[in-house]
Amino acid sequence: MEAGRRASMKGQVSNELLVVVGFILLILIPLLYVMFFKMDAIRTDLAMLQVHFSVARIAFLVNAVGYMGDGSAMITEIYIPETVESVSLGGSGGHAHEVVFTLLSAGEINEVVQPTVFPIEVSEDYSLAFEEEESGGGRYRLEMENEGGTVVLSPQPDPGNP
Repeated sequence: MEAGRRASMKGQVSNELLVVVGFILLILIPLLYVMFFKMDAIRTDLAMLQVHFSVARIAFLVNAVGYMGDGSAMITEIYIPETVESVSLGGSGGHAHEVVFTLLSAGEINEVVQPTVFPIEVSEDYSLAFEEEESGGGRYRLEMENEGGTVVLSPQPDPGNP
């Protein structure tokens, strides 16, 4: 009698384990399915957040260097997602007080714009790799220098790459 009771107890534990594993799979499989189909939306949202952060960082540091006075300078590093189509630093046609990133997300063109107090000028030797001709995202280093009230942006080499 004792042996029969032990055998049924082992069977009961196995059945309970199967039920618990079944419920976990019942919840996990639909969750994975939804996440798989939401990945594009998640990537789009992440790229938009990265662009907003980069634009705000550039504009904030342009203002900071401008307020520090003539001759002040700062180097910063920003990340540009691959969905960025074009970048306008300083603008054109009298809009020299703007940082504008244009990105393509979910088939739509979005512009992220941040105004600055000080005018922005791009140095003559400046050729950003993330401009439309040489597209590609990545990390970029910028030097910002105040020259007579105008903040001049110029590229800086990455110290990690010899």
